[in-house]
Amino acid sequence: MPVAVDWARQARWPYGAVLVDVGGGAVVAGARNTTDISGDLTAHAEVNLLRKAVEAGLDLSSHVVVTTAEPCAMCAGALLWGRVWGVAYGTSVAKIISYGIPQIDLSFTAIAQRSRLTGQPAVACDVRPDLTDPLYCGLIGPTGDA
Repeated sequence: MPVAVDWARQARWPYGAVLVDVGGGAVVAGARNTTDISGDLTAHAEVNLLRKAVEAGLDLSSHVVVTTAEPCAMCAGALLWGRVWGVAYGTSVAKIISYGIPQIDLSFTAIAQRSRLTGQPAVACDVRPDLTDPLYCGLIGPTGDA
Protein backbone atom coordinates (compact mmCIF):
# COMPACT_ATOMS: atom_id res chain seq x y z
CA MET A 1 0.00 0.00 0.00
CA PRO A 2 2.78 2.52 0.64
CA VAL A 3 3.78 2.38 -3.04
CA ALA A 4 0.16 2.92 -4.16
CA VAL A 5 -0.02 5.91 -1.80
CA ASP A 6 3.13 7.32 -3.39
CA TRP A 7 1.44 7.09 -6.79
CA ALA A 8 -1.70 8.76 -5.39
CA ARG A 9 0.27 11.68 -4.01
CA GLN A 10 1.37 12.53 -7.57
CA ALA A 11 -2.24 13.09 -8.69
CA ARG A 12 -4.58 16.05 -8.38
CA TRP A 13 -7.28 13.53 -7.42
CA PRO A 14 -5.20 11.32 -5.11
CA TYR A 15 -5.96 7.82 -6.26
CA GLY A 16 -3.13 5.38 -6.87
CA ALA A 17 -2.81 1.70 -7.68
CA VAL A 18 -0.07 -0.87 -8.11
CA LEU A 19 0.05 -4.32 -9.65
CA VAL A 20 1.67 -6.97 -7.48
CA ASP A 21 2.88 -10.36 -8.70
CA VAL A 22 1.19 -13.08 -6.63
CA GLY A 23 4.16 -15.44 -6.89
CA GLY A 24 6.96 -13.19 -5.74
CA GLY A 25 5.20 -10.19 -4.23
CA ALA A 26 7.00 -7.72 -6.48
CA VAL A 27 5.32 -4.50 -7.57
CA VAL A 28 5.44 -4.72 -11.38
CA ALA A 29 3.55 -1.54 -12.34
CA GLY A 30 1.97 1.53 -10.82
CA ALA A 31 -0.44 4.24 -11.91
CA ARG A 32 -2.35 7.27 -10.69
CA ASN A 33 -5.52 9.09 -11.59
CA THR A 34 -4.91 11.33 -14.61
CA THR A 35 -8.46 12.48 -15.42
CA ASP A 36 -7.59 16.12 -14.81
CA ILE A 37 -4.58 16.25 -17.13
CA SER A 38 -5.76 13.86 -19.86
CA GLY A 39 -9.39 14.92 -20.12
CA ASP A 40 -10.19 11.19 -20.22
CA LEU A 41 -12.88 10.59 -17.62
CA THR A 42 -11.99 6.87 -17.57
CA ALA A 43 -8.36 7.56 -16.60
CA HIS A 44 -8.76 6.38 -13.02
CA ALA A 45 -5.72 4.83 -11.37
CA GLU A 46 -7.01 1.27 -11.76
CA VAL A 47 -7.89 1.69 -15.45
CA ASN A 48 -4.51 3.33 -16.14
CA LEU A 49 -2.85 0.41 -14.35
CA LEU A 50 -4.77 -2.16 -16.41
CA ARG A 51 -3.77 -0.34 -19.60
CA LYS A 52 -0.10 -0.52 -18.57
CA ALA A 53 -0.42 -4.21 -17.72
CA VAL A 54 -2.00 -5.02 -21.09
CA GLU A 55 0.71 -3.07 -22.93
CA ALA A 56 3.35 -5.05 -21.02
CA GLY A 57 1.64 -8.36 -21.83
CA LEU A 58 1.10 -9.26 -18.18
CA ASP A 59 -1.25 -12.07 -17.17
CA LEU A 60 -3.63 -10.35 -14.77
CA SER A 61 -4.82 -13.66 -13.33
CA SER A 62 -1.51 -13.92 -11.48
CA HIS A 63 -1.56 -10.37 -10.08
CA VAL A 64 -3.24 -8.42 -7.30
CA VAL A 65 -4.28 -4.80 -7.74
CA VAL A 66 -3.52 -2.80 -4.60
CA THR A 67 -5.37 0.49 -4.68
CA THR A 68 -5.68 3.38 -2.27
CA ALA A 69 -9.46 3.46 -2.52
CA GLU A 70 -12.14 0.89 -3.15
CA PRO A 71 -12.61 0.68 -6.91
CA CYS A 72 -15.56 2.64 -8.27
CA ALA A 73 -18.21 0.81 -10.29
CA MET A 74 -16.39 1.49 -13.57
CA CYS A 75 -13.03 0.29 -12.27
CA ALA A 76 -14.63 -2.69 -10.55
CA GLY A 77 -16.06 -3.79 -13.88
CA ALA A 78 -12.71 -3.37 -15.61
CA LEU A 79 -10.92 -5.37 -12.90
CA LEU A 80 -13.49 -8.15 -13.16
CA TRP A 81 -13.26 -8.23 -16.96
CA GLY A 82 -9.47 -8.29 -16.60
CA ARG A 83 -9.77 -11.31 -14.31
CA VAL A 84 -7.24 -10.08 -11.78
CA TRP A 85 -6.31 -12.61 -9.10
CA GLY A 86 -7.19 -10.21 -6.32
CA VAL A 87 -7.96 -6.67 -5.22
CA ALA A 88 -6.78 -5.01 -2.02
CA TYR A 89 -7.95 -1.52 -1.18
CA GLY A 90 -7.50 1.05 1.56
CA THR A 91 -10.38 3.50 1.93
CA SER A 92 -13.90 2.22 1.24
CA VAL A 93 -16.42 3.83 -1.08
CA ALA A 94 -18.68 4.37 1.94
CA LYS A 95 -15.97 6.29 3.76
CA ILE A 96 -15.12 8.36 0.68
CA ILE A 97 -18.80 9.31 0.40
CA SER A 98 -18.80 10.25 4.10
CA TYR A 99 -15.93 12.65 3.33
CA GLY A 100 -18.19 14.42 0.81
CA ILE A 101 -16.59 13.02 -2.33
CA PRO A 102 -19.22 12.05 -4.92
CA GLN A 103 -19.23 8.35 -5.78
CA ILE A 104 -21.55 5.67 -7.13
CA ASP A 105 -22.64 3.99 -3.90
CA LEU A 106 -21.81 0.39 -4.80
CA SER A 107 -19.12 -1.67 -3.13
CA PHE A 108 -16.60 -3.70 -5.09
CA THR A 109 -17.83 -6.83 -3.33
CA ALA A 110 -21.46 -6.16 -4.33
CA ILE A 111 -20.45 -5.68 -7.95
CA ALA A 112 -18.26 -8.81 -7.93
CA GLN A 113 -21.09 -10.85 -6.43
CA ARG A 114 -23.37 -9.81 -9.32
CA SER A 115 -20.76 -10.77 -11.92
CA ARG A 116 -21.45 -13.82 -14.04
CA LEU A 117 -17.84 -13.98 -15.21
CA THR A 118 -15.94 -17.10 -14.25
CA GLY A 119 -13.84 -16.79 -11.12
CA GLN A 120 -14.04 -14.24 -8.36
CA PRO A 121 -11.02 -12.25 -7.25
CA ALA A 122 -9.77 -12.45 -3.69
CA VAL A 123 -10.64 -9.19 -1.91
CA ALA A 124 -8.89 -7.51 1.02
CA CYS A 125 -10.72 -4.49 2.46
CA ASP A 126 -9.47 -1.67 4.68
CA VAL A 127 -5.80 -2.34 3.98
CA ARG A 128 -3.74 0.36 5.74
CA PRO A 129 -6.47 2.99 6.04
CA ASP A 130 -4.02 4.86 8.27
CA LEU A 131 -2.15 5.63 5.03
CA THR A 132 -5.09 6.02 2.66
CA ASP A 133 -7.82 7.83 4.64
CA PRO A 134 -5.74 11.02 4.94
CA LEU A 135 -5.66 11.25 1.12
CA TYR A 136 -9.43 11.77 1.06
CA CYS A 137 -10.40 13.25 4.42
CA GLY A 138 -10.64 16.98 3.84
CA LEU A 139 -10.12 16.70 0.07
CA ILE A 140 -13.46 18.43 -0.54
CA GLY A 141 -13.96 21.66 1.34
CA PRO A 142 -17.15 22.74 3.11
CA THR A 143 -18.29 24.52 -0.07
CA GLY A 144 -17.82 21.39 -2.18
CA ASP A 145 -14.62 22.71 -3.78
CA ALA A 146 -11.62 20.48 -4.13
